[in-house]
Order: sequence, then C-alpha cells, then structure tokens
Amino acid sequence: MNLLEIQNISKQYEGKKILEDINLYLEKGSTLGLIGPTGCGKTTLLRIIDLIETPSSGKIIFNGQEIPKTKKERIDIRRKIGMVFQKPIVFKGTVYDNICYGLKIRGEDKDSYQDKIKYLLDALGLFDYEYRDASTLSGGETQRMALARALVTDPELLLLDEPTANLDPQSTEKIENFMEQLRDERETTVIIATHNLIQGQHLSDEIAILNKKIFQIGKPEDVFRKPKSRFVAEFVGVRNVKKGSSRRVEEGLALIDVGAINVYSSAALEGDVYMSIRPEDITISQSKVETSALNEFEGEIKEIKDSGGILDLKIDVGEVFSVYMTRKSFADMGLTIGSKVWLQFKASAVNVFEV
Repeated sequence: MNLLEIQNISKQYEGKKILEDINLYLEKGSTLGLIGPTGCGKTTLLRIIDLIETPSSGKIIFNGQEIPKTKKERIDIRRKIGMVFQKPIVFKGTVYDNICYGLKIRGEDKDSYQDKIKYLLDALGLFDYEYRDASTLSGGETQRMALARALVTDPELLLLDEPTANLDPQSTEKIENFMEQLRDERETTVIIATHNLIQGQHLSDEIAILNKKIFQIGKPEDVFRKPKSRFVAEFVGVRNVKKGSSRRVEEGLALIDVGAINVYSSAALEGDVYMSIRPEDITISQSKVETSALNEFEGEIKEIKDSGGILDLKIDVGEVFSVYMTRKSFADMGLTIGSKVWLQFKASAVNVFEV
C-alpha cells in the first residue's frame, strides 16, 4: 500500500518554475533517494511534502487521504511526518530537551519515552549526551541529535534533507549505519534528499533523479546501468555517451551510426538516439579474436588515467571510448600510450535512449 502519493505537483516563485509536474508513489516501509544537483528543487519538494509550503498545482495523498485545507487537519498529518533539515535548529537547553521538543508540543508524557530516548542516543553514537548543552555540539553531533528528535515521535514518514552534507567522514558513517539499521528494523518510510550518488544508491530501495522535474525513477542498479536521458546519464557518471542515428536491421537488433563507426545494439529504438556503454562492459585484446560480441573495433590508446587500482584508458577507434582495466592486466599485456588494441562489447551492453 502507498503511504504517499504525489500527483502532478508544480511550484513557482514569482513566475519562476522550481518544480514541474512531479509524480511519486511511495510504499510503506520503503526508502526513496531523491537525488539531484544543487538547486534542483529537492528541499522545496521536501518542504511541500512536510506541508510547510503549498504547491502551485497538484495534490498530495497521505495514507489514502488527500491533504485537507483546514489548519487543524493539516497539523494532524504533519505530526505523522518527521523532517531533519540540512542545518537543524538547535533549541536552548540540553540534548535531552531538544530530543523531547516534539513530545512536549504534542502534550506527551516524556517519562514514558525514556527507554526510546536512551536507545536513540546509543544507536546514534550520543551515549551520555543527554545533559550536555546542545549549543556545544559539533555539526555531526547536532545532525544526529536532530535525527533522534525526529524519530522519537515514531513518524510514519521521515524526510531527510542532505543529512550528511558538510559532515566529517566519521559522522557521515554513523548516520549512514543508523539509516541502514533503521531500514532493517523498522517500518518507517523514508525520503532522503542528497546529491551524493553513492549514499543515495546504497541507502535507497528506489532513487528518483530530480532536476525541477523527475527524469527517471527506479531501482538504483537500473537507473545507474540504464539511464533514460542524457541528463541522467551524465549526472550518474555514465561514460561513453554518443549521439547517433539508429535503424533496425533485424528483429531484436539495431545498427547505430555514430559518425566514424557503426554500433550494434539490442535496443529497439530507431531514429536520432543517444547510446552509452559502461567502461567495464568493454573488453580489450591485442589482436582480433573470435567472439560472440557483435561490436569489435581496432584502435589506439591515447590516454591513461590512474584511478587507484583501476586504470581508465581512452582508446580511439574513430570514436574515443573510456575502458576500465586492472593495473595487473595492463602490465601483463605490456600496453602503453600508442599501443594498438581491439575493443569488443556485446549488443546487449549498449544502452540506448531518446534524444
């Protein structure tokens, strides 16, 4: 069952479009990574979901109920949502006082929450911080305190706005470990807005690539391996993006003219297209070999970039392709800049999307 449905949400400020035709459906207990560059509308969308801001058009359905217009009914729904801002507000008093703030304004008995508060402090690496002055906390400690404050009320939906931006690696690791634990142990539904691709990928069941509108949504491995637009391809770091013209040559096989070479693909799209091939899906040999790969090109190594244990080779076969290779394989083959090599990749490795 969907906890949250966002239908055709748009937002404008003084005629400027901030969000355009946003549609999202979030199942109970799932985690959505909302990923996009700075200024793409992530924070605005979270504030609309948290009912802090009103959309210019569209509607929000929470637990099967469209968000009402009366203030009292909206407050009732807001109390089922917790939000942690990128720069959380710190109230006067102790860490304990800050965590209990939501309980206080709800009129809850704080004493009945002692075990939960202790659990959250321990789980977030804030053991024995209860009576510390909250204003003395570091940035990472403040963020973890804000997360405890949001969770102590057992929200049905938790919204996180860049929860580890500008934090040290140790604080980032503690928050990410806690989020993984939260996903495994609770039924809390989470939206995490981030520009950190790796974080969004490993903390989320699905990711949505946002830049004023949603360009693609799906399982992380699908979005990263098979982008559906040039923006998504470039944003998630897909290499070997080429523009060409595609025509079907037989059932289940197309030929893409990218200028200097023709590339076979198992995708069905025809006409003007973009294609991409992941560097790890391309193999290298020093001579032409018998292979089931339909794409085989002779070229020359033009550049070598060292990325730690992996080398990124730029190989010109008429078009320049980026190919990953281990340092050991590279040394075993005796390759260097100027070496002649053959590239092979399967038609199924060629991802194709519309211009």
